[in-house]
Amino acid sequence: MRIDHIGYAVEDAEAGIKALTALGFVFDAPIEDEARKVKLAFGTLDGYRVELVAPTAEDSPVSRLLKTVGPTPYHLCYASADLDAEIERLRRCGARTLIPPAPAVAFGGRRVVFMYSLAIGTFEIVETSEVAD
Repeated sequence: MRIDHIGYAVEDAEAGIKALTALGFVFDAPIEDEARKVKLAFGTLDGYRVELVAPTAEDSPVSRLLKTVGPTPYHLCYASADLDAEIERLRRCGARTLIPPAPAVAFGGRRVVFMYSLAIGTFEIVETSEVAD
């Protein structure tokens, strides 16, 4: 696996874009993921990629986090060429699934899974056809 991006929970995607653009990040156009009730924006700087995740509804997965701690980095996303095998390996190591594997609009329909480990917290894995170096 390799790191794909760091996800930041934000109240307002446009405000987050403005703040990180001032640091030199370049953003793709924001997209709305209606199934997950979030607005997403991906930005890059020197090969470093971030994802801004803003709720579009009160019951969005990031709404509670924002109410509790405010805007914050909240997950690392890893890319894996074999998502199912990775999930099983991580379950055997004690991680549990928070949001089961499902196609994601942000990744062209490739599946993502959100998992949790007591040792490291929340993380995401996105499937890819690329083989990690």
